[in-house]
Amino acid sequence: MLIPFVKPHSPINTGKKIQKVLDSGFIAEGKYVKQFEYKLSQYIGNQNCCLVNSGTAGIKLAYDMCELKKGDEVITTPLTCAATNLPLLDYNVNIKFADIQRSTGNICPDSIKRLITPKTKVIIAVDWSGTPCDYDEILKICKKNKIFLIEDAAHALGAKYNDTKVGNIADYTIFSFQAVKHMTTGDGGLITSKNKKNCEKLKLKRWFGISRDYKGHKWEQDIKFNSYKFHMNEIAGVIGLEQMKTIRAKIKCHIKNGKTLDSEIKNPKISLLEKRNGVLSSYWVYSLLVDNKKEFQKYLLKHNIRSDELSFRNDTYTVFKKFKKDKLINTQYFDKHMINIPCGWWLNNKDLEHIIKIVNSY
Repeated sequence: MLIPFVKPHSPINTGKKIQKVLDSGFIAEGKYVKQFEYKLSQYIGNQNCCLVNSGTAGIKLAYDMCELKKGDEVITTPLTCAATNLPLLDYNVNIKFADIQRSTGNICPDSIKRLITPKTKVIIAVDWSGTPCDYDEILKICKKNKIFLIEDAAHALGAKYNDTKVGNIADYTIFSFQAVKHMTTGDGGLITSKNKKNCEKLKLKRWFGISRDYKGHKWEQDIKFNSYKFHMNEIAGVIGLEQMKTIRAKIKCHIKNGKTLDSEIKNPKISLLEKRNGVLSSYWVYSLLVDNKKEFQKYLLKHNIRSDELSFRNDTYTVFKKFKKDKLINTQYFDKHMINIPCGWWLNNKDLEHIIKIVNSY
């Protein structure tokens, strides 16, 4: 039987609750979204949580909050889903691609330093495969140069950096609840901020920027800034509430499986990514470096194991080719050698033993 690379989790009895929402006639953002938002704030340990309809919407709102404008410079990683960087094109900013660390796949602080100028306004860090970036160094750079830090934590729900849960480190952190992430709401996302005032503004921005007040038995409303329809609906909210009942156990399972692969994969043809002290990966997927990844993928598939490259280099896309980049030596190496194998909650002991046996015998 084929072992899937990723697998959406379908909570029990969600169908009846979705039907109840549909029957109620109120499907837009309401009580279930608010309850889900509260549960997430408890889990992450940050009360400043704003649910949206996708991780991409969260990214877009974070850029809006940084008030990007023409001529500003943004330093980002080329190793990410295109959704991280595509919204930057709306702001007419100068995008600069930093190199990654070969040992982790995360953006490299030394490469960031080489790209910094007085015009740098934002740094974007992506926690590759669930492992937080080197935030001690990145935060020093941001503080010294008065730069916003945006963390794309689409892979990293439940991860920790120096005992601090992801979602409490950057100025804005974005999570994804897309179909195959640690937790899915069909589609959806979350953006966290460092203070209540910014979170309140985010909650206005997720619904066209409309502010409403009930005065004298009637609603009064105003729009003080332009925005779009980014709110999460009640159907996604209901699914999210059900997912929260098992998310701790599921992420614990990802971590357990990932650590087992760390200790049991022993093959001189294969390099594992570094796991640093003080950093707890949430192991969304498990990344390996291998000489001939196409051959390796065929070998895995022959033995009923799905694998995937996951994300392609953003700097090679036509829309980004005009922008400056550092010497992307490690990115080139990663692009040539990196492949991802499953390590999620759906793997039983037999699956995990099979994966280890096949990888070690390659």
